[in-house]
Amino acid sequence: MQVKKYKNFEPKTVANSDGFFHRVRLQWKGQSNYLWNEACADIVEVFGLPGDRFISSPQVEYMDFFFKSTRDAELCKILLSDKF
Repeated sequence: MQVKKYKNFEPKTVANSDGFFHRVRLQWKGQSNYLWNEACADIVEVFGLPGDRFISSPQVEYMDFFFKSTRDAELCKILLSDKF
C-alpha cells in the first residue's frame, strides 16, 4: 500500500485491524481547550459516538480520528477546516 506524506487535515490511509483505515490528524499546538471541545462535539454530532463510523486516539502532540470510509474522513476534514 502506498501512503502519501501526511499533511494537516489530509486523510491518510493506514492499516488498522478494526476496519478503520482513513486517518485525520489534528495537531494540539496553539489550540485552546475551547476549540478542542467544540471540535470533538462537532464530530460526535455528525458521526455519532466513537466505535461505529470512527474511533479516536489522543496523543501528546496530536489527536487522530480513524474512519471506516473515505467519505467520512473527507467530511471530517471539511467540518474542522474552519477551526484549525
